[in-house]
Amino acid sequence: MRLAGRLAALAILGVTAGCRLGPLVPDEPGASANVLPKDAMIPTVDKNADLTMQIVLNDGLDTMTLMTNKNVIVRGTTGSTTDGTQVHFWAFGDADRAPTPVYVFGTGDPMSVSFTPLADHPPLVETVPGDVDYEPIHTIFNVRVTDKYDGQKITTHGALSDAIDLKLVEAPVAISVFVNRPIVRPGLRLEVAPGTSVAPTPVYAHGYLVDSFPLGGMLGRQPNPRGLLPTSQVSFLREAGKPTFDMAHPIFQATIPTAPPGMNPNYTPLSQIVYVDLAPSKMVTDIHKDGDLFMRMASGDIMNATSVVAQFTISSKLTDLQLQFAEGAQ
Repeated sequence: MRLAGRLAALAILGVTAGCRLGPLVPDEPGASANVLPKDAMIPTVDKNADLTMQIVLNDGLDTMTLMTNKNVIVRGTTGSTTDGTQVHFWAFGDADRAPTPVYVFGTGDPMSVSFTPLADHPPLVETVPGDVDYEPIHTIFNVRVTDKYDGQKITTHGALSDAIDLKLVEAPVAISVFVNRPIVRPGLRLEVAPGTSVAPTPVYAHGYLVDSFPLGGMLGRQPNPRGLLPTSQVSFLREAGKPTFDMAHPIFQATIPTAPPGMNPNYTPLSQIVYVDLAPSKMVTDIHKDGDLFMRMASGDIMNATSVVAQFTISSKLTDLQLQFAEGAQ
């Protein structure tokens, strides 16, 4: 029900955003308590202890690991892609196929590359970790500001609705593009190279500034014409006689994109977990790429396992595992 309900809501918003968020009466509204003046000081989320704790408990990150690493989200360093390339990756916990909106305010044609995000107004998200519909992967809605806009701050979904009524902005336009932009607890940094980490990028949510990491750069902006997010598989291996799967050496079906996507996505961080029991005498370190485990059809589906696999289980579990596309970049 959660997935179906969110997809229905996104479909309505994408097709009839003006109806859902626009004025319900012909009268010209005069003001809004939700839309804040341009000189308003927006609090950071750590000023709200309850909301901060909600994010801490639900952002998919392990508190003890963060404490050990001095609040740096460290990279996994022993993953391999389908072509055998060793890769770095970040893990942000459970996810599903229905992305949540991120509203980007700017000028120009919302459906064109000429659309330019405002430098002084962060994007707006509706949900944060712990909210029922939150997902770390977001679908992008471009929101064009009008000539009436004068730096006002739109920090809640209610403010966005009022800003449309006040004709400060136009109705959001779904551009059928998704981006991996996990929201995280305050005070973290993201490792991008040995000894090097980057600060988060703020977004507005629930009237606060919250921390996020937009991942993948321009190659991370992927088309999503069908609404549901695409998935690829990631395999976790277990050696014969071992009680647990090795979570530190994922074998990715995905590869790092080397060019912008066309009409269809050429990368997704949304990973369906495959649990693989290796044949006797086979070691995790013997496996270097997805092809060592499986023969796949042109569609990418598994056709057969190779002789190194004793058995495998394709789970229903989906997780946000983002490959690092380039050293030093997030």
